[in-house]
Amino acid sequence: MIDTPIILVADDDEKDRMAIVTALTDAGYTVMQAVDGGSARKVVHDYDVALAFIDHYMTPHDGVEFSRFMTIDKIILPMYLVTHEDDSGLLAESTKLGFAGLLKKPVSAEHVVMAATRALKTREKTDLVY
Repeated sequence: MIDTPIILVADDDEKDRMAIVTALTDAGYTVMQAVDGGSARKVVHDYDVALAFIDHYMTPHDGVEFSRFMTIDKIILPMYLVTHEDDSGLLAESTKLGFAGLLKKPVSAEHVVMAATRALKTREKTDLVY
């Protein structure tokens, strides 16, 4: 039985994905991985995922499509959009899509762990059923 929250990391770039996975596992979190929005959707359906870090650009299904899948599936899941983009409008757009925040690549281990800790504490405090 898993006694820590499951965090999903979806990124089609193995180096970027593993940087986030390593930071989270080193911090003691349980991590599941996916390579695109479609496989990430399957993980969310198969496991009790508490938080997701989702890459902006993946093929065939990107981070925006993943957020739409969550809406279609009526799943409320704290999510962070991870991107190489440096677009100030992207933060506003990602918030509208249901993302809790935006992390710029390359993401530091410290930022990943801080974001996860903050999101999981907020989720606990809201007392919502996800």
